[in-house]
Amino acid sequence: MAAPVAVARLSSAEAHSDAPVYRGVSYCDAVRRAGEGKLLRVLPGSIQVCRWSPVVLGLKPPEGRFERALAPRLPFPVIGLLLGPLAEFPDPPEVVIVRGEVDRLRAMVAAAGPAQMWEGHRGRLDRSALPLLAEERTPSRSRWIGGVNRVLATLSRSGRWQAFTHWLFRSGLVTAGFDAVISRTLADMSVCRNSTVIPLLSGRANLSFFCTGGITWGQNCPEYLTSGWPEPVYRCASHQLEGR
Repeated sequence: MAAPVAVARLSSAEAHSDAPVYRGVSYCDAVRRAGEGKLLRVLPGSIQVCRWSPVVLGLKPPEGRFERALAPRLPFPVIGLLLGPLAEFPDPPEVVIVRGEVDRLRAMVAAAGPAQMWEGHRGRLDRSALPLLAEERTPSRSRWIGGVNRVLATLSRSGRWQAFTHWLFRSGLVTAGFDAVISRTLADMSVCRNSTVIPLLSGRANLSFFCTGGITWGQNCPEYLTSGWPEPVYRCASHQLEGR
């Protein structure tokens, strides 16, 4: 189980100016660093490779057909986001990102109750893995996603592979073409949209498989799922589990 990461939108450009500004490949990488104990601000211009997350997080206005199709997304403009370890977060968080084993997340979902779960998935494994928790058998597509993520986790240890993906996905054309494929076959925008934007917009929790960026750039364990919890829902589920 990775350390929970707290997320809150910045109220102004001057808020928490003592926290360093993240500059790197992706939002999922920023979440990884926050989970390792770093308080960070993610601002417009912070994310230098990923073409998905700046748009869905409201840090960049959508341009062109590909970006306008990214949904759901936070309305532009978002001033910035503050990320950090939950135990040391200076403000009340809006969302708590939890990355961990399926059984642990299943227990949290049960503790929170079905009314607190996002209802917009409806078979969309690119957006949510919630339906899997109620099924006795693992669907073939989820096994496919897990297998791909295990391969990506192995590749992500290579510096050459990391450099290649950084170069490749700076291209909007490549990103748009890749997105057309993965949105139908793999998880998509797992940490930015599925675990941050959906809980912020819906006020409900969601969990999903990691996308390719979440594994390659976020360096998450392929056996884990990612989830996003509005802070009151997270607090309620945690208290329920602690009381058992």
